[in-house]
Amino acid sequence: MTQSPHLTRRTLLLMGGGAAAAILTACSSDEPPNPFDGAEDALESPMLAERVEAGELPELGERLPAEPKVVEVHDGPGRYGGTLQRAQLDVNDSGALTAFAAVGLLEWTWAADAAEPSLAVEFSKNDTNTEFTFVLREGLKWSDGEPFTSADLAFTVDDVLRNPTMIPAAPFWFSDGDDRPTVETPDERTVIFRYNNPFALFEKYMCHPAVSHQFLKPKHYLEQFHADHADPDEVDAAAKAAGFDSWDQYFWDRDNWWTNPERPVLGAYRVASPANAQSGTASLERNPYYWKVDGDGRQLPYIDNIQVQVLAQDAIDLRAANGDLNFQGHNLGYNSAQVFLQNEESNGYRMLRWRNDATLLSICPNLSHQDEVLRELFMEPDFRAALSLAIDREDMNTTMLGGLGDVRQPLATETSDYYVEGTGTRHLEHDVDRANELLDGLGLTRGSDGRRQRPDGAPLELVLLYVDSTAGVATSDAFTMVQRYWEEIGVRISLRPVDPTLYAELRVANDFDLDGTPMPSDDFDMEPVWYVPTGNNSHFAPAYGQWYATNGAEGMEPPEEIKRLMDSWDALRGAPNDEERLAAGRAIVTQHDENVYAIGLLGLPFQPVIVTDDLRGVRDDEPKLSFYYGREGITKPEQISFTGS
Repeated sequence: MTQSPHLTRRTLLLMGGGAAAAILTACSSDEPPNPFDGAEDALESPMLAERVEAGELPELGERLPAEPKVVEVHDGPGRYGGTLQRAQLDVNDSGALTAFAAVGLLEWTWAADAAEPSLAVEFSKNDTNTEFTFVLREGLKWSDGEPFTSADLAFTVDDVLRNPTMIPAAPFWFSDGDDRPTVETPDERTVIFRYNNPFALFEKYMCHPAVSHQFLKPKHYLEQFHADHADPDEVDAAAKAAGFDSWDQYFWDRDNWWTNPERPVLGAYRVASPANAQSGTASLERNPYYWKVDGDGRQLPYIDNIQVQVLAQDAIDLRAANGDLNFQGHNLGYNSAQVFLQNEESNGYRMLRWRNDATLLSICPNLSHQDEVLRELFMEPDFRAALSLAIDREDMNTTMLGGLGDVRQPLATETSDYYVEGTGTRHLEHDVDRANELLDGLGLTRGSDGRRQRPDGAPLELVLLYVDSTAGVATSDAFTMVQRYWEEIGVRISLRPVDPTLYAELRVANDFDLDGTPMPSDDFDMEPVWYVPTGNNSHFAPAYGQWYATNGAEGMEPPEEIKRLMDSWDALRGAPNDEERLAAGRAIVTQHDENVYAIGLLGLPFQPVIVTDDLRGVRDDEPKLSFYYGREGITKPEQISFTGS
């Protein structure tokens, strides 16, 4: 049975949920029922058809918009049903939702190189990147059945994103640099965002799964927790009763789509039961009002449920090798790739090799260090060059990754619009003599023990801060090798592995010497803090970032060199056209290349991705497992399905 891709609500009303249910119940046998039988013919999942028959849900035609978004199915139409098994390291990581339930007014194309309409059926912008107009699909609904309209977007912008109590400093993905946008809603389907200055990246941010959903807040649910919409005394009392100091803290708690199952959503799945310290498992179930269909007009997603276990790294890799995880790339350990390969055939899965992102282990000297002597030393290009030249990357690559690793400086690669030919290779050679020559030239004399002394005569002893991990390049092993390499040039470092919470706190407090971290490369405009200190969470200059974020009110004023980086970022973000945006981005890449602000060590050659043999629709063309594209979400997970066999 084939339906027009432009399936209308009227057509679905004529079909009705009962028709789907009849298809599913037409056959009977003495054998145990196969939950997938007939599911390839129905217009909706059997679990939803049953709820329609029981009077718990409206007919499918009443749940879909007038013009659903049609998704091209990668391996042909799928069957409904099944529970997808996944795992993750952190109980607070909402990555399963950004991967499998991403939602936005726009979304990435299959190639992830441009935007396409999503919740919005139409999108346009003016010639100066200051006005962006969206027309919503008619009849969209939240997961609780309430209408999604322009009023929800106006609430999000006016009462949350522009509210200084809730967000004192505008996030980079929302502000044009000077101000936050205004929003106009001419009717219940039209939304117009207006900026005072050009905002060249707004369209891309509306595709970024970790950002796009933050524009979509259910007014009908959240206004009861907002002091401007409900009785302030009652809101404060409810917040205190729930253990919060202020109403805005309680609002954010209720707005969390990963921990609060009551919050309505628009994505393919909603959290039915959240993970916590006691359960360690989150359960996701399909959204009955999801607004996408396949080419035959059948409501997506195909898969009914997702179960996410919170496990240690070894346990995640073991479950994957046993074939117990259906589709897993994020949090999967590269060092277990050989084990995965050895168990493919016997345990019923295949290991794909996706391109990696943010695996290039790097070291960032703190250019805004609290200690003036170290701050001036770290700002010396020759000092950073010496540290880079002292590292034997060939030895590290052979020892840790069998010579297969990616050796480069953390800069945009050939696949990026911002790539500048010839960049990313400076100071990669192992040259201890040249490193010593540079350090000598800086006046860093050696003491009787052979170790370098600071310009003020104190011993040059540095601490490398990092989060220990074995998922990618094993951090402690790699940094232990760096410790040995730098000992040869008289620079002593101590290793300080900490948990993620303390790691973030120390960076924000500007309380570290060296930051060891995997760095992204190609999409730095989606998260500029990696390459430009735009906030106090910068990995290489947090105090300068604080100065930038507060317009000089806090933090530390940077030298002119760092201000040039900031100026280039402002030019990129505020470009009125792509030509100027690309020129500014390439200026950032060039300045990083010339100065090596972050020292690259080693990156993974690929990211293993496990897909069980009974799962179809997962792309095998080696896409990029990137946070900016929703990681596994780059394969449009709403169209993956189980074979039912």
